[in-house]
Amino acid sequence: MIIRFSLVVGTILLGLSLTTVDAQSPAKAPEIFCNTMQAGALCPTGTVSVLKLSGPKVQQWLDLVEKYNDTVEDATRTLKADARNILTPAQMAELDRWMEKGLNPEVNRLLLSRSR
Repeated sequence: MIIRFSLVVGTILLGLSLTTVDAQSPAKAPEIFCNTMQAGALCPTGTVSVLKLSGPKVQQWLDLVEKYNDTVEDATRTLKADARNILTPAQMAELDRWMEKGLNPEVNRLLLSRSR
């Protein structure tokens, strides 16, 4: 009986301590620009959350974001193809660096630091 009581109390205390640790860790801000996509691509679900959209506006927004992201991808591909006739290989590497996937988290941090 004492062992069972000790296990219950220990489990409750462990649960409370984990809840406290979780409450102390900062909530992750939604992504505006997707960290897994090329530079400049908007994150559909993150932007829905930030803009607090609901109802039919959610799907309308998602359609717009998909169209925008396709345009960004096409424009980037066109820019790189056209630039091959103008830029040196080193300059092309610099252009590629500007368009990397890893830049979106930096933009998100900047936006978060400048939030209302």
